[in-house]
Amino acid sequence: MKTINWDILSLTRFLLAFVIIVLHLKHLMDIGSLLQWYLHLGFFEAILGFLLISGFSIGKSIVGNRENFLVRRIKRIYPVYLATIIFHLAIVSVPINSRSVFIVVMNLLFMNTMVTSGAVLKHAWTLSLEVWLYFLAPIFINLTKKTLLWLIMISLLSYIIYTCGRSLYDWRYYADTNYGINLITLAFIWIAGFCLAKYPEDKKKMTLLIAIILVTHLGLVIGIQTVYRIKNHAIDLLVFDIPSFTGRIICVTYVFIVVLFNHKIPAFNPFAHKVANFLGNISYPLYLAHYPTYLLLKKLGITTPALNIIAALAVSVIMYYLFDFYTKMRKVPDSSLP
Repeated sequence: MKTINWDILSLTRFLLAFVIIVLHLKHLMDIGSLLQWYLHLGFFEAILGFLLISGFSIGKSIVGNRENFLVRRIKRIYPVYLATIIFHLAIVSVPINSRSVFIVVMNLLFMNTMVTSGAVLKHAWTLSLEVWLYFLAPIFINLTKKTLLWLIMISLLSYIIYTCGRSLYDWRYYADTNYGINLITLAFIWIAGFCLAKYPEDKKKMTLLIAIILVTHLGLVIGIQTVYRIKNHAIDLLVFDIPSFTGRIICVTYVFIVVLFNHKIPAFNPFAHKVANFLGNISYPLYLAHYPTYLLLKKLGITTPALNIIAALAVSVIMYYLFDFYTKMRKVPDSSLP
């Protein structure tokens, strides 16, 4: 693969993180029509975008340097994660008992989606998923292409089955699962990005595979919603679903182009490079710290969406400068996290 345009990947991380912070803001207050339109991009599509970029960048990282890979990952994620958990616990009243202590400890060890569905930072379930994939990366790098493709197919099939089960039988959403269900059902997109980085000579085949994966996801989502409307004799309401369908397609297409063809995107000028790099760097603390920031402002009676978003951005900048030591030392942006 030719030179990677890390700037566009960094900017994309921020844009995807912004979808999530807007969604969580909507849970707390009226966000207005403009932000509501931004949500049409799809929060789950944003998560899939994170995972694809993560798998790709982690693949590049471990192919380039296998030494102390897991140590580098922990240095990257843990300071901000720990600081955010402390920040959250300082705002939310949590009863001190054996269960609450157990949940906190499991979260500190990224075990919250493995042995318990309880979470300190409920929105950080994707981080726990990524951490487990980080631990598997040294194994993945030694597997054959055929084995990795089988893992992708098994995970994708599990995702299809689980998504249908959520619709038919009200199975839990991914944030509330345990026993590693997230790892089994969502690893496919991360491993696909990993393979793209590991096998640059097979880029055409990997491009086709990732396209099939993303089209399968969109077909599943749109198909389930359409069947739901027909089943409930509300076909006329499909017109209200069109903006959501369109937004999801735009989001997935954009991520696909950015990841698969980012080397064809013109290099950013020096100023745009600094902006994109900065936004990419704060996207991880923004993803983690935005919700406790919202809760703090809610306690203070501040319910203006713009002020909440500005505060979340400000806290993420502070978190970055105070705790993201590893990223500040890197010359090349790390696009493996939101």
